[in-house]
This record gives sequence, C-alpha cells and structure tokens, in this order.
Amino acid sequence: MFFIRKKNFFMFLLLFSFSISLIFRDNFYPQSKFINSANAVSGTFYRFTNYWRQYFDLRTQNEMLSEENRELRRQLLAMQQYESRYVFMDSLQFFDSLKYEVRKANVIRNSFLHSKNYMTIDRGAKDGITQDMGVISSKGIVGIIENTGNRFSTVQSVLNTKSALNAMVKNSGHFGSLKWNGDRINVVQLVDIPNIAPIQEGDTVITGGMSNIFPKGIPVGKIVAINRSQMDNSYVIDVELFTDMAKIDFVYIIENKDKQEIHNLENQISYE
Repeated sequence: MFFIRKKNFFMFLLLFSFSISLIFRDNFYPQSKFINSANAVSGTFYRFTNYWRQYFDLRTQNEMLSEENRELRRQLLAMQQYESRYVFMDSLQFFDSLKYEVRKANVIRNSFLHSKNYMTIDRGAKDGITQDMGVISSKGIVGIIENTGNRFSTVQSVLNTKSALNAMVKNSGHFGSLKWNGDRINVVQLVDIPNIAPIQEGDTVITGGMSNIFPKGIPVGKIVAINRSQMDNSYVIDVELFTDMAKIDFVYIIENKDKQEIHNLENQISYE
C-alpha cells in the first residue's frame, strides 16, 4: 500500500539515478570530479587512521630504540675499557673479557618529590640484577640498585639524601662526592672539590670510576653554581643533572663483571 501511494516518488528516484549514471558514464569531467572527491575523502580517512596507528605504535618503536641504545652503550663501555687499558691484544681476547654488561628495564614507579626518592623497575634476580648495580638513562646517571625481588627491583635515586656517588669535573680531573641536599629537583651537589681547582660554571661533571658501580665517564650534569664550603677549603658545587628525574620511562642497568672479585680482594685488606 505504501509503495502504491509513493509510486511517483520512487519512479522519480529511479529515473534520476539512471540519468546521473548516464552523465558519469559518458562525460569525463563530472566523472573525474566524482573520483577526485572520493579520493579526497578516502585520503583523509587513511591519513587519520594512519596517524592513530603510528601513535599507538610509538611504544613498540620506543622499545626498539631503547634496545638499540642498550647495545650501543655496551659497545661504548667496551671501547672505553679498551682505550684505558692500552695493551696489545687481539679483538677476540678483548671482547671475551668485557668488564661491563648492560641491561634494559622499564620504570614502573618513580618518586622525586621526597627527601629519599626511589623507583621500581621491571627487572629482578631472574634477569641477573643484583644489589649495588649502577642505573643510568640515555642521558646520564639515575641511581643504584638497592633491593631485588625475583621479577622487580628498587633503585635508590640520585635524588636521595642518602646517596653518595663518586664523580669528577671533566675538564680539571678533580674528584669529589656527589650528594643531594634535598632542595631542588634535578640539582645535586658535588662536594670535597678543593677550592684551588680551576673549575667554572658550565663545566661537565662525569662519574669518576673510583667505585665498582659506575665506569668512568658516564655523564652526570653541568655545573650551574660554585660556592665555598663553610667547613673547609673546598667547594660546594651545584650540578644540574642531564637526566630529568621526573621523566624517566626506561633505564639501563650496568653490571661490573669484576665487582665480586675486587670485593673479595678488598675484604682481605687490614688497615690496622
């Protein structure tokens, strides 16, 4: 009944559609305009979907890049070790005796607003992580492994008033102790540098290599202020960290393969 009442309307739609098809079939210009319009719509759609596909793929890309950085950092440490030894050996012997191993981990929790800050990473004892391993980012030091579970570990952040790391001023070669007074995020203090040291603002601070935790030369930060200590003839130097401790997604753990042997030997020393 409905179709009978509306038969004139449906007849109009049928004839209109037929005429449109004849126009597009026999005339190039309107046909090309239609195709171009369709292409524009589909192109916009594909651009939109591709944007979001790339966005959600960033996590995978970051994982790949961090893995590449881990291997490059391991090779860099190996070359630094080779240069510091300056001995004649073939390449096979050298790479069989690498001193450092580098592992990657994701940060799943990070505190930076307290006086004693820590972070939690998703690597533990089953991954070869042990206490007192050094932790760095792609830009510089982060902290030291404090406790390990089977699958997770906690890291004592460099922004921790209990932290004390060996560091040196790169240009002058003077060594000191890197601590944090708890005042400013990402600004730590280098102490025990004699006030006769030729240092200036803007100088780079690196790890000193005088411990079994960090190798020598890992970036720390740049000097932003130099003050004289009120206790002795030394400087208290403010160092702005290269690593933004409030924005850390993943880190690298450095294992010194010789640490246990060195530790055993040092335990045999008597200073009495």
